[in-house]
Amino acid sequence: MNRRKFIYSVGMAGMSLPALNAVSAAEHAPKAKSVINLFLSGGLSQYDSFNMEVDQSVIANSKIIKSNVDGVRVSHYFPTLAKQMDQLLVINSMRSNQGAHPAGIYKMMTSYDPRSSVTHPQLGAWVNKRLTTDQDSLPNFVSIGKGSAGTAGFLPGQWAALPVMNTRTGIDFVQRNAAVSEGKFKNRLDILDSLNQSFEQDYSNKATRAYVDTYQGSLKFMNSNDIDAFELENEEESIVRLYDKQEFSRSCLLAGRLVERGVRFVKVELGGWDYHDNLYGKFASNAAKLDKGLSSLLTHLSQKGLLETTLVVVSTEFGRKPEVNPNKGRDHHPDGFTCLMAGAGVKAGQVYGTTTKDGQSAADDALDVTDFNATIAWRLGIDPGYEEKSASGQPFTLANKGEARKELFA
Repeated sequence: MNRRKFIYSVGMAGMSLPALNAVSAAEHAPKAKSVINLFLSGGLSQYDSFNMEVDQSVIANSKIIKSNVDGVRVSHYFPTLAKQMDQLLVINSMRSNQGAHPAGIYKMMTSYDPRSSVTHPQLGAWVNKRLTTDQDSLPNFVSIGKGSAGTAGFLPGQWAALPVMNTRTGIDFVQRNAAVSEGKFKNRLDILDSLNQSFEQDYSNKATRAYVDTYQGSLKFMNSNDIDAFELENEEESIVRLYDKQEFSRSCLLAGRLVERGVRFVKVELGGWDYHDNLYGKFASNAAKLDKGLSSLLTHLSQKGLLETTLVVVSTEFGRKPEVNPNKGRDHHPDGFTCLMAGAGVKAGQVYGTTTKDGQSAADDALDVTDFNATIAWRLGIDPGYEEKSASGQPFTLANKGEARKELFA
């Protein structure tokens, strides 16, 4: 094995692995053990999906269908999820102050506006640092799919996400090279440990300790009995049959397997929602992926007895405008978009918040993205006001000024 290449891949690229001295400290008894965040990058059109409580002119070419819950309606693009709306809470009053993709994604992922002077940790990194224990053998922040893998920001790199770009190719460098015997590998590790101890006495600092922790975590991950969670062919056939063979469905299957093994935060990305033109020619394909993948995941978690302890969230950086533009698409709209929650005791089968009937803005129970992230952290038992300092010594809290919306849960 090329040691430098391995460490670069799992450390510098952001592989999040349990540090030996990490402390688990939940501020209250958590109702959720894990979070699966299905992130729809590009900006889901709320008026062609789950917000049907607006004027017909806003809905445009989408058709309204009834769900299995009286009073909850969805777009015809989601016929499978329509039969499972009793498991979902629809939040129609989301809002953000960012209307461009990079800034909007950054805000949704971190709760902060982008700054040139600092990079903030993503929510998964905060969760990883706060809840990882010495007993954990898998990383507690995993990012599945293309897009931003999940930065640790100003936190040490060991808290960043383990990136899984493709479920079929797996994870690189997790097996000892066949050319290096087990004994020879152990000898090399002993030499490295001796060198690290000498270095620690004279030159240790926060950065070098984080590097050593990442290395030790990498070795722990390589030897974990739970690493087979990434092998989808090992799943029960009855669960595999719930999903189709598309990559997003496979990613949802992997997410379910990871939370079953105790992983705290899994982000699954499904991009391609930026339909400025030909919305009604392009939207159906992506909607079908979400409809099948999310529906299968909810059934998977229910059958495994995991839905009560897993908070499933569907988020996006912003929504789309209520007007269909001359190119037959919808442009960016950060005020009054839609996100979903399921599991972990949410008030499923309900709609929280409204937009104005013309679709222009959030109305009742407006919920900022910082509140959304604060709510997720709180449900995991983490204080949204938990504070860490950046390299410059400036304090930042997990959810910025966001407040948990406890009323979303029974």
